[in-house]
Amino acid sequence: MNFADAAEQVLRESGGPLSVADITQRALERGLINPRSDTPVTYVRAAIRKDNLRRENHGEPARFKLTAPGIYHLS
Repeated sequence: MNFADAAEQVLRESGGPLSVADITQRALERGLINPRSDTPVTYVRAAIRKDNLRRENHGEPARFKLTAPGIYHLS
């Protein structure tokens, strides 16, 4: 599972907004992601931003919404 899909699943299960750190921690605990880095939060944050940008470039609505610095929920 890619990091953006894992973030979506975590946010769906949480039912509300979460920080990128919480999204990452929950994805790791559930075995949804297997990062090859010591800084998986950075990769999850980047995956969320890239997913939103890709969708925007294709005329699609963003999957994630930034509600506060570092806090996301599903659009």
